[in-house]
Amino acid sequence: MQGFTKAMVLCGAALALCLAAPAYAKNIKAELSQKQQSAAALEKKSKELNNELGSLKTKLVGTAATLRATEDKLAETDRALKDLQARKEATQKILYKDHDALGGLVAAAGKFQRTPKPQLLLLGNPLDSARAAMVMKGMIPALHGHATEMQVQLKEMARIENQITAQQAEQTLALKKLKGQQEDVAELLKTRKGIYEKTESERQQQEREVAALAKEAKTLEELERKLAEKARAEEKAALARAKKQGTPVARSRASGPLPSGLVQPVAGSVYTGFGATDDIGATSEGITFTARAGAMVVTPLAGSVKFAGPFQKYKQIVIIEHTGGYHSLIAGLGRIDTVVGAKLDAGEPVGTAEKTESKIYYELRRGGEPVNPRQSMVAQRKQDKS
Repeated sequence: MQGFTKAMVLCGAALALCLAAPAYAKNIKAELSQKQQSAAALEKKSKELNNELGSLKTKLVGTAATLRATEDKLAETDRALKDLQARKEATQKILYKDHDALGGLVAAAGKFQRTPKPQLLLLGNPLDSARAAMVMKGMIPALHGHATEMQVQLKEMARIENQITAQQAEQTLALKKLKGQQEDVAELLKTRKGIYEKTESERQQQEREVAALAKEAKTLEELERKLAEKARAEEKAALARAKKQGTPVARSRASGPLPSGLVQPVAGSVYTGFGATDDIGATSEGITFTARAGAMVVTPLAGSVKFAGPFQKYKQIVIIEHTGGYHSLIAGLGRIDTVVGAKLDAGEPVGTAEKTESKIYYELRRGGEPVNPRQSMVAQRKQDKS
C-alpha cells in the first residue's frame, strides 16, 4: 500500500510537470523576446547617440576653428601693439634727445645775442671772441637741422599713435567676437558632456582603471608605457571576442608615417622648439607654445582619450591615442573638457590654457619614441591661411 501511494505521488508530480511545461516554455520565450527587444532598443539608442555625437563633432570642430582664427588674430594684434609700443618709446627717446640738444643751442644763441659786442670783446682774447662768433654763426644751420629732425620724429610719433589706436580698435572687435564664439563652444561642449554622461558607467570604469595606472606610475614615460600596454591588451581582447563571434575587426597598425595636417593644439607662437633646450636645461622632446590666457586647446589628430586629469608636476594633462602607433600628450591645461574613452576628431576641443601662465606643452610619440611634429603642423597652418 505504501509503495502504491509513493507511485501515485510520483505520477502526480510528473503530470504536474507535463501540465506546467507549456507555461514554463512560454515564459522562457517571452523573456527571450523581451531581452531581444531590449537589445534592439539599446542598439538603436547607441546608433542615435553616435549619430548625434557625429553631427555635434562636425559643428564643434568648425566652431573651434573659427574661434582659433580669432585667437590667432588677437595674438597678431598683441604682437603688433608690442612692436608699435617699442617704436613709440624709441621715437620718444630721439625726441627727448633732440629737444635737449635744440634747447641747449637756443639757450647759447640767446645768451650770445643778449651780450653787447664791446663787452664780448672785453671778456677775453679778440681771437677767441671771433671764434665764438663764427661758432654761433654756424649754429643756425644746426638749429634748423635739429628742428627739422624733431618735426620728422613728431610726424612719426603721430603715425605710430594712429596705428596703435587702429590696432586697439581691431583688438576690441576681435575680443567681442571671441566672447560670442566662446559662448557657442561652451554650449556645444555642454551638449557633448550630456552625451558622454549617457554612457557614464562604462566611462567611470575606464577612469578607475586609468587612475590606478596613474597612481602606480612614477614618471610620465612610465604612465605613457602603461597606457600603451593597456591599449594593446584591450585590442587583443577585442580581437578575441570578434573571432569568437565571427565579427571582423580592423587591427590598428603598430607604426606608420608621420600623419599629415596636424592641427596646432593652441593658437600662439613657439616658446621652446623640439630638440631645443627648455627652461630647466633639458632637451625638449616636444613643443611648448605661448598662448593667450584661457585659450582653447584642441587635439591635433583624431583619436581616443586614454588619460585626462592631473599628473604630478604636469598639472592637468590629456593623452590621446591615434592610429599608426602614435599618441599625443598635451600638458599645461587649466581646464579639461573631455573624458577618458572619448573618440575625438582632429581639431576638437580638449580644454583650455591656464588663466595665468599660458604655456601649452605638446608631445607626439610613436611606439614610445618622441617625434617632431612641427613640419606637419606648419604645412597645415599654411593651408588653413591660404
